[in-house]
Amino acid sequence: MAVSESWTKKYLGEILGTFVLVFLGDSFVAYAVAGGKNGFLAGLLGAGFFWGFAVTLAIYASGAVSGAHLNPAVTLALAFRRGFPWSKVPGYIGSQVVGAFIAAIGVSFVWNGIIYNYEHTAKPIIDRGGSNGIESGLIFSANWPHPLLIGHNAAALQQVPWWVGAGTEIVITAILVIAIFGIIEDRIPSAANVAPLAIGIVVAALVGLFSPIEMASLNPARDFGPRLWMLLIGYGSNAIPGPNFNIWITTGMPLIGGPLGAYIYDYIVHQHLPVPVGPDVPEPAAERARART
Repeated sequence: MAVSESWTKKYLGEILGTFVLVFLGDSFVAYAVAGGKNGFLAGLLGAGFFWGFAVTLAIYASGAVSGAHLNPAVTLALAFRRGFPWSKVPGYIGSQVVGAFIAAIGVSFVWNGIIYNYEHTAKPIIDRGGSNGIESGLIFSANWPHPLLIGHNAAALQQVPWWVGAGTEIVITAILVIAIFGIIEDRIPSAANVAPLAIGIVVAALVGLFSPIEMASLNPARDFGPRLWMLLIGYGSNAIPGPNFNIWITTGMPLIGGPLGAYIYDYIVHQHLPVPVGPDVPEPAAERARART
């Protein structure tokens, strides 16, 4: 059946794009974590590369339909500073969470045997609902701090206290949105053709650099959607609220960082750029007023 309502198409586009993003990204994490001695050798640079690659493909997959927000922090930033309808924000964010949830199901379907083997050959055995459950749960969701690189006990929290995790997530999400706004800047249209690749490179850099702190969530849907699936497959409180109540950092802080980055970009850069000119650019209201006098 054809979908006739344009916003319904956009919501479906967000589901598709977020699915592609999270399915590819979390599949890499599944391989890196559960793939034995050959898996984790991929390292953080490999994680950054594959998450960036996933972002690029996801934008190509859905950008023509929905604009490929793929991230509630980006949707909020666009509503806050670029006129995206606030009435459509819940639908976009809901679609992104649904896409991430379905992606987590897909990751379980493809990688379940390898994850199960990893959990049951670990010493001690990983109990999904137990104190070490997050050591496989990180395949699905972001965590502060990184459970395998830093740890998830009191000593780990001394290395990376909550204010470092929260501040890092705000700052790197702001950097992401600043870069996105610069790449898609309507006053510098030459960057439009390479936008998916350029945004992917930004994500690759941020994930590769900041994963040890809080796994560089950057995206509340990428974090929260899979947590819902984790609840259904036995992770319990390791899913929501997560060890050390980490959901408020990995899901909550990007919602602050996104609009903050949008404001910073507009204040420092956007307002100082020349007004675009050309046959496809609407004539500014002030110019139209002068022309009528």
